[in-house]
Amino acid sequence: MRKIHKNTFLDKAHLWSVRTLMGFTVAGCLVVGVQFYNYVKNVRPTKLEVWRKAKEEEVALEQHEKELELLRRQQEAESTITS
Repeated sequence: MRKIHKNTFLDKAHLWSVRTLMGFTVAGCLVVGVQFYNYVKNVRPTKLEVWRKAKEEEVALEQHEKELELLRRQQEAESTITS
């Protein structure tokens, strides 16, 4: 029967720990990759669409406020002319 030395045992333990950690690293990279893909394909376009709609509404509201201000000034000018 062959005698197992302490160094051989430590070398094998180290080898398997390195392989295990490499496996965790690969699995972690896959998970992060899937999450990034999900963000780019689903979440980001949705956020951009919501932001674009909010910006359009903001511009429309500002334009409406400017039109109301112009109408108010025109009415004031007409009232001062007729007075």
